[in-house]
Amino acid sequence: MKKNTLIILICIGYLNASPGASYQYGYSARSVSLSSAMVADTYHIFQSFSNPASLNQSKGKNYGLSYFMMSLDRSLQTFYYSQKLAGNAGLSAAILRTSAGKFMGKDSFNNSTNELSNSDYYGLLSFGVGTKKGSGVGLSMRIHYSNLYVNETHMDKYTGTSITVDFGGVFSVNSKFRLGFKMQNLLNPYINWDVDIGDGLSHTYDETYPLIISLGSRIQLWGQSNLLIQKDFYLLDVNSNVYKDFFKLGYESFIDDAIAFRIGVRLQTESKLSLGFGYKFDINQLPLILDYAVDLGSKGEGVSHLFTWSIDL
Repeated sequence: MKKNTLIILICIGYLNASPGASYQYGYSARSVSLSSAMVADTYHIFQSFSNPASLNQSKGKNYGLSYFMMSLDRSLQTFYYSQKLAGNAGLSAAILRTSAGKFMGKDSFNNSTNELSNSDYYGLLSFGVGTKKGSGVGLSMRIHYSNLYVNETHMDKYTGTSITVDFGGVFSVNSKFRLGFKMQNLLNPYINWDVDIGDGLSHTYDETYPLIISLGSRIQLWGQSNLLIQKDFYLLDVNSNVYKDFFKLGYESFIDDAIAFRIGVRLQTESKLSLGFGYKFDINQLPLILDYAVDLGSKGEGVSHLFTWSIDL
């Protein structure tokens, strides 16, 4: 028996009380190893998850696939495609899926309730445009479909759907210093839940996503190394001063054009460290990139191994 089965929900997103929390965990091994401090980063495959404005720097066609083998019967997969457009613009489409297997729910008194399982699907369509120097703006439309099953016979089923819009921007001060911002859940920040309890009636209610404002910078240091700094503000109620904030740091160093080592730390009530590396293969002139990250956990939930493969054409 797991010591605390609710850890599944806590770890798959660090704001477990907010809808859409699973989207915040990470979308690629590189992003997780850098603590997702990516809002001001230059364009990499999957980067439109962090800031669609960076798509103005995309080149050619890009394909990506992530597969996260996580502890406590959790998993995450990402499928990504982007393409450069005329006029310093880019377009991307992506799907992110998260799931948590069977686990026992708890009430406010820590009493066992019903066995639960859940899955979330996110579809992301992004567009970015900017200048030749890298500054620009971008928009993302995100579709969210969520399932939560309650009890072993799955008689109770919670289904949530939403369409929200994010907006981001980047500013290249010079070749070594960039600033970035993103406002997530800026428009239509609601998810509609339909609850099927087996009585033949419709039971619906709405939840509000937090407005997430991310501010960050990217600094190129000595040699081929970069420092990423980001501060996230979660406005849980836009009509009040209720919010949470998180500070993130990421450091990436390249030994040569083929190997990169990464470390990240997220500072909050309990700090969390992440590690990873990247390696670029050249298979018959096909640039295949493998990224790996290890999630050491923060609540004793165990170690998770995260893999991402990507191709630039």
